[in-house]
Amino acid sequence: MAGQCTICLSEMNDPVCIPCGHLYCSQCLSDYIASSSEDGYTTLCPTCRALFSIVSPELTCLPKHVHRYITPSIRRVYLDSSAVQSLQQKLVTSQNQVRNLKKESERLMLFCEKYQNASDVHADGEAKARLEVERLTRLLREQKLATEEAEEETLEWKERHDDLKKQLNEASKKPSRKRASNARDHSQNNDQFHSISPPTTPRRRVIRDLPSRSKKKLRTISPDLTDETPFWPL
Repeated sequence: MAGQCTICLSEMNDPVCIPCGHLYCSQCLSDYIASSSEDGYTTLCPTCRALFSIVSPELTCLPKHVHRYITPSIRRVYLDSSAVQSLQQKLVTSQNQVRNLKKESERLMLFCEKYQNASDVHADGEAKARLEVERLTRLLREQKLATEEAEEETLEWKERHDDLKKQLNEASKKPSRKRASNARDHSQNNDQFHSISPPTTPRRRVIRDLPSRSKKKLRTISPDLTDETPFWPL
């Protein structure tokens, strides 16, 4: 797990480093040098085009005190793969966490939309219920006013009824008094009529002077005839 080689675009196999610091596969760099070096001594970096030497002097021909200053242009690189594996594992774990968080976020968004729609429906229902309450309150107020007016009108008609009843009672008492007065006057008139003695005529004198036997015969002919019955002239 040494990274990606920019020549073969694959994971590095046996990585090597050049003086400019870029890493390549050992075989990829060898093939590149063999195809790109013009003099066989130097070549350019495939990435940054820096010039570096591809030959190194024979150390046996040089004094030993300069050996430590002679370093090869291409050096093998040893990478700690355990750290890379740990990082790779952490990366995979992080990617899984991100994926799970995305799923959770999508699920929460769905719930949010659902509850938002439910909230909108509830708000509409609440607005309609508030309007209905206002309408019913207005109707109740109008009904209360109508009831008060009806009660006032009922009291007014009741008072009128009581007045009419009182007037009717008074009117009914007056004719009875008048009838009693008329009856009294009529009886007085009858008494006066009976108390008036009819005028004495010759015929009446004859009837008055008749003997009692003749009067009895007259009573048999007219049973309603009595001694007190006045005889008016014919």
